[in-house]
Amino acid sequence: MRDWYKRSIVIMGPTQQIPTAEGRVTLDPAVRDKWGMPVVRISGNVHPHTFDIGDVQARRAEMWLKEAGAIHTTLSAGHPGSVSAGQHQAGTCRMGNDPQGSVVNRFCQIHDVDNVFVIDSSVHVTNGGFNPALTIMAVAYYASQALVGTWKGTGFRS
Repeated sequence: MRDWYKRSIVIMGPTQQIPTAEGRVTLDPAVRDKWGMPVVRISGNVHPHTFDIGDVQARRAEMWLKEAGAIHTTLSAGHPGSVSAGQHQAGTCRMGNDPQGSVVNRFCQIHDVDNVFVIDSSVHVTNGGFNPALTIMAVAYYASQALVGTWKGTGFRS
């Protein structure tokens, strides 16, 4: 490490985790936080194509480093096979017009429950290839108009 710490680099980048039907964010029935509230449980499997995308990205990063003069490269290995909390989770409460294939309508209002809104990245079908923060903010701004309209009785039900 003493010989290489000034001459080493790690390349990392986001990989779109493709949502699967098994992907869930639920409340754990047995585990509680220090306030007695149930903690979040993230479950499901990683779509096999997600690994393919990551492998392509890793090979491209290695090629880029070698073209820049890297003498030694090491590809990080590991396909955990399950979701983790290390990504921008999305798609767990998908937005859509059809209650059979989505959880919320275009205003982020749950199809089957009045006055319940889900306003976060879970309403995205996917996050695309970029950090979703600005998209989350835009959706929240749009959905908050519906939330306030419903609260004031002007309604926005689609």
